[in-house]
Amino acid sequence: MAIDPNQEFLVQPVDASWLQCNIECQEACPVGTNCRGYLNLAAEGRFEEGYLLSREPNPVAAMCAYVCSAPCERACRRGDIDRPLAIRAMKRFLVEWHEASGIPDVIPQITLRDERVAVVGAGPAGIAVAHELAVKGYRVTVFDSLPFAGGTMLIGVPAFRLPREAIEMDVRLVERLGVTFRYNTKIGPDISFETLLRDFDGIAICAGAMDAVGLDIPGAELAGVQYGVDFMKKANLGEPLEVGRNVVVVGGGYTAMDCSRTSLRHGAENVTIAYRRTRSELVVDEEELGETEREGVQMEFLVSPIELLGEDGKLTGVRFIRNKLGEPDASGRRSPVPIPGSEFVVPADSVIPAVSQAADLSFLPVEATFEVARGRLKVDPATYATNVRGVFAAGDFVTGPATLIEAAGHGKKCAYAIDRYLGGRADVTVAANVKITSSWRHDMPEYYDVLPRQHIPMLPVEARMASREPEVNFTTGVELGYSATQAVAESTRCLMCNYNIWFDPFRCVLCGACADVCPEGVIHMIDVNQMKSEGFLPELEEAYGWEQGAAMILDEERCIRCALCVKRCPFDAITMERFELQEISTDGRLYKESYRDAQLAGTPGVAGGAR
Repeated sequence: MAIDPNQEFLVQPVDASWLQCNIECQEACPVGTNCRGYLNLAAEGRFEEGYLLSREPNPVAAMCAYVCSAPCERACRRGDIDRPLAIRAMKRFLVEWHEASGIPDVIPQITLRDERVAVVGAGPAGIAVAHELAVKGYRVTVFDSLPFAGGTMLIGVPAFRLPREAIEMDVRLVERLGVTFRYNTKIGPDISFETLLRDFDGIAICAGAMDAVGLDIPGAELAGVQYGVDFMKKANLGEPLEVGRNVVVVGGGYTAMDCSRTSLRHGAENVTIAYRRTRSELVVDEEELGETEREGVQMEFLVSPIELLGEDGKLTGVRFIRNKLGEPDASGRRSPVPIPGSEFVVPADSVIPAVSQAADLSFLPVEATFEVARGRLKVDPATYATNVRGVFAAGDFVTGPATLIEAAGHGKKCAYAIDRYLGGRADVTVAANVKITSSWRHDMPEYYDVLPRQHIPMLPVEARMASREPEVNFTTGVELGYSATQAVAESTRCLMCNYNIWFDPFRCVLCGACADVCPEGVIHMIDVNQMKSEGFLPELEEAYGWEQGAAMILDEERCIRCALCVKRCPFDAITMERFELQEISTDGRLYKESYRDAQLAGTPGVAGGAR
């Protein structure tokens, strides 16, 4: 590909921040999981070490292994070349391999403290808060109104996607850290908020957002309307579920997909998902959408319900209007605009609105005068503290409905803030420990560049609903997971973004051999005057005006780290730089690590270590 001689290129200083941002999967993960690290370990067959690396920063790793929204996959650079790594499915393989191996999880040595912390809500955010504080030695008690832990994961996600055993794995680990769970306990009727304020040194409210937002159109009061969160709660707790023959689900998120697939398992014959935006704007991953459609759910895009139709108080259909995309809104998304005269009716005896959820604030004492905005508890974004001393909040209760991994990330940061508050530390700094290793030898795994994304095995559609018992269909898992061979093949596709090409300006003679050999065509020679910088760069200023001055540039986004340019360079002017980072705070926390090599080797009780 020829470079436009008038095109300009922005030059940035290469520092730790720039190098870490190249590892886009880790940067996209709300808990900072070293995805690339555990993929590389799995590619070498070091499954237990890969499991440890995937588990360490993530208090809900087992749940994430099945139902994480996987922002890491959307960020994966391999997706710019063919298809991204199946990072979530790889985590599942490692979790299941570890569980089957019988190797016990290593529990850290904990020095108990006197301070007590109450966590309201045993969902992903609450589990994350409890985990992080327990590791620091706090005596943590988690209160939840449900009979089991998991929160939204327990009552909002169907068992055919998330086995209850995965929730138990994460909860069991937190319990082993010394955390106490008190189930079937409602704040207010069973224990007052005032009691929590009196008996605990700190409180973290992580009560989620499980109140349905009503459908504000005529006919919403008709019999046959069931809101998505209530519908899934009944299904997950085994309560009687009324499902008609023709079901319409309104919404485009995971709850909408789950409601539609659950309806099929409970006897529905025709199920339609109606979404007001386009297919490309759905927030669900491709596997979830693909399996929903394979099971027979019909999709209607760019439509909005305007009226629910009924006879004798019972639902008979939904009147929709078609939309077109208008001008972008404040977030940059193009807003759907109704098309006059495009109305149509879909027959329905059940409608399940799954548009959004809100937090239930009713248990908060009125006299405490918590600050609330848009139905959510306000917190200081830096400290997660409410305006009531000693009370913090995190997760969907603060942000509104988000994903599992976002709630866990929010909970971790909230726990850090509570630790700083109880420890009397106002300022915590994070120091970056960086190591860069140069090499003229770098070999990627064989066939890594041509291996296709490994298909995630799924149960055949006819076997998913083979029983006449809805409970059996509901608990029959759909995704089967990778075999060891598939897992190694998939993880081998990783482009190892912790490696970077480096041109030595004192050795390079601008022969262009590197550009000639590059299989992706990402190395180019340009005029030095095409380079610009946002700030003053002495090297650049000095180069301007050189007669026939040139520079070598490389597109980091599309580089596949094959190292052919390193091997081809006749003057050893090109090296492969391995970047390694540890971010450790002054309060002893490992905020982020991106080591790829044998950091875990020699750890007692894991592969390669003495027992």
